[in-house]
Amino acid sequence: MAALPAGWRYIADFGIRQMTTTPNAIAANVALGQDALDSADGLEGYIKKQAKLIEGRFLGAKIAGPQAVAFAGAEEASLLFVRHRPGAVGDMLHAQTYVRVGLWVGIVTLTTLEAQLRGVRPDYDAFMKGLRILPPQK
Repeated sequence: MAALPAGWRYIADFGIRQMTTTPNAIAANVALGQDALDSADGLEGYIKKQAKLIEGRFLGAKIAGPQAVAFAGAEEASLLFVRHRPGAVGDMLHAQTYVRVGLWVGIVTLTTLEAQLRGVRPDYDAFMKGLRILPPQK
């Protein structure tokens, strides 16, 4: 991670979260995760399984994608969008980027209220441009 947008804070073992001064506000966040594939050609199947899990977790979820995207250092990368409505807060949007190198999969998930996406997007884009895939630690 090479860039931390102003107004966001780093959270160890999670990612970043937008800072807010409004009590009970739903702040945007970007979670970083990783997983392993069974085979190097398994990213598409992995994403399909993730989409099924999401559909089971978020009632009424609408999923778009995956679509191929570019990510520096990745052998393959895809973007998946999820929209759902958890109660009266409005539509939530999750933009999940999956990047593969060998059997390793990195997962970057932006979670925000859809109504806040326009304001969050420049910070998210800057953060994504600052992410790097590091070689495995020995």
